[in-house]
Amino acid sequence: MLILLLNDPFILVIFFDIGCNSLKLSMDADYISDLPADLKEKILVKLPIKEVARTSILSSKWKDSWKSIPSLVLERKDREPMPVKLVDNVLMVHRGPILEFKLSTYDNCNEAIGRWMLILSTNGIKDLQLRFWGYQRCNIPSDLFSCLALERLDFSGCTIDVPQFFQGFKLLRTLWLSRFDLSGINLGNFVSSCPLLENLALSNFVQPGCLHILAPNLRKLHIWGEFHDLCLQTPKLASGCICLSSNNRDYQKFSVAKSGNESNISSALGCLHNIQAFKICGEFSDYLAMGPIPENHPTIFNHLREFFLPICTSDRKEIATALCLFKNAPNLKVLHVQFWGYGGWNQEELQASWKLKAAEDCLFKRLDTANITHVQNSETGVSFGGTKSMLQFAELVLSTAPVLRKLNITDYNDSQEYFTKLQCFPRLSEKVEFVFVKSNDWCYDDE
Repeated sequence: MLILLLNDPFILVIFFDIGCNSLKLSMDADYISDLPADLKEKILVKLPIKEVARTSILSSKWKDSWKSIPSLVLERKDREPMPVKLVDNVLMVHRGPILEFKLSTYDNCNEAIGRWMLILSTNGIKDLQLRFWGYQRCNIPSDLFSCLALERLDFSGCTIDVPQFFQGFKLLRTLWLSRFDLSGINLGNFVSSCPLLENLALSNFVQPGCLHILAPNLRKLHIWGEFHDLCLQTPKLASGCICLSSNNRDYQKFSVAKSGNESNISSALGCLHNIQAFKICGEFSDYLAMGPIPENHPTIFNHLREFFLPICTSDRKEIATALCLFKNAPNLKVLHVQFWGYGGWNQEELQASWKLKAAEDCLFKRLDTANITHVQNSETGVSFGGTKSMLQFAELVLSTAPVLRKLNITDYNDSQEYFTKLQCFPRLSEKVEFVFVKSNDWCYDDE
């Protein structure tokens, strides 16, 4: 039966230590039965739920130990079924608080989720993770909103109808929602009702209108979905990734910047005073380029050290937006720029867009590493203009980065001729190292 318990390295170490110490003790001692309660709990929470139940035959002292562990993890791999009856039985015989409950399944659990949530809501649940991977989404009952001790909520494949009596999860620190539908409350208001929130991830969702995130303690943010506008009031945010995914680009019709009087840069990013690492992807670059591009942005990203940004080479407003953000990140150390599209920019356009003379102003004063990539469109292939734009931007970096140490360039073209020219460009840093890579691993598809 020990073989049953040795699947996990942590458990193996425990029994190895016990085995070594037993050399000094009587061979008749029942070390399995005499394990301390806290050690048994550490072993049990590491095992799959079926093996947890099977530990009851180890000895009389193990018989009911699994029924009181505070952490229940019911997960299956490779789309194996998770029988509703199994979950029912586990919850029915469990005694004591359930502080952590994880369920991951491809099965339809709509008929059972009500009774499960009723049990969890009366057992002090703090960490609740429900991931339904099937096509049909699971309807979360209102008992969820009685779980006032929640500190972590992680849902995938769910429909959530928020009741009118809900006043927020006052202790919640982590909220991850994926493939979800939310009704009864605006998504931004739902997030804002969790005042201690520190970690927020929203993905695969549709939010008509403005997604307004008011979270004074938020430190990590991941947004990947469809929205018309974005307003972040997150003054403590340190790490963020925003991907706008819109098949019809409805944000171009409904964003407040469509009138041409307001800038999306200011409204969306104006409160990110403490951001340290920031990634932009999808169509968020196009969204930020809407409206007038401010020459003097009110927010200086003094703490920004690492920045990832895609740029469409045929869109001058995206170029101007990128330069605006670069100028307002004076302490940037690592830069990732991804070029796509078929137009080109040149040094004259750069200077005209930002009125910047490379010889007079160090745009990237503290930049250590620059990663410049030209991505490929899956249908039409790589254009000469994209490679040219990439090299022209590399020239700008070289002429405005006095402490640059490494310049990494990844392209899908056989561009050795242009790379040779690049090494002849004037540079402020004498220590810069060039790394050229021709890669077919990453393919940009605008669909």
